[in-house]
Amino acid sequence: MRKSSIQFKLPGLIALSMLLANCAGLLGPDVKPGVALYEAGKYSESLAHYESIIESGEANGQVYRLAYESAFKAGKRVTAGKYYKSAITSGFEEDSMKTLATNLWYDRALSTMGKNEWKSGQKAADMVQQFAPGSVKDKFCIKVLEGKKKFDRGAHKGLWDAVSDYSEAATYDPSSGLPYFLMGQARYKNNRTDYDAALEDYYESIKIEPDGTFVKQARADIKKIEAVKKKMNAFWGK
Repeated sequence: MRKSSIQFKLPGLIALSMLLANCAGLLGPDVKPGVALYEAGKYSESLAHYESIIESGEANGQVYRLAYESAFKAGKRVTAGKYYKSAITSGFEEDSMKTLATNLWYDRALSTMGKNEWKSGQKAADMVQQFAPGSVKDKFCIKVLEGKKKFDRGAHKGLWDAVSDYSEAATYDPSSGLPYFLMGQARYKNNRTDYDAALEDYYESIKIEPDGTFVKQARADIKKIEAVKKKMNAFWGK
């Protein structure tokens, strides 16, 4: 009885094992640890997980897509570019990759511009234009950079034109406080006695984006302008 029972169950076990193996193949490699590391801000560790899958020869389009994002956020943008191409050649949708790349480069543009790193900001803006020419993100970057050039020249009319460029940029991305921060700088550079107009823009920038990379500088500028305003008001007896 025992022998026949084993003979009866064995084909069923083999079939179950084959089914599980096929399911594992369909599900693909385990990316969950990499996703968890990415969400925790551990981009290099996340990339290392995906690269271990790639080295094992089990990577698919999704793995390369995730590796691209992690490499980009880890600051390894040459490596990221390699995985971008691999994701597409491995079957990941090209339009989705372009959208992801646009968002990553746009976020970098905002971040670097807010930290006064304009060379990096220009590079990021160029990449946004490469992936999404004519998009609202592209138009935002163009207007901010145009305004920055006029701001740097420092002419009275140019500074007003810079404010106009920044104001237009704000219409393309209402969620960004960067244009208002830059408007505050331009207004104060243009007229150092028009405290309230500059302060209004500075405070608006922080209200819109309290975690923006420009906020530390905005607060420092506010403190300086408020001190000058208080001193001048005291001098004039206001």
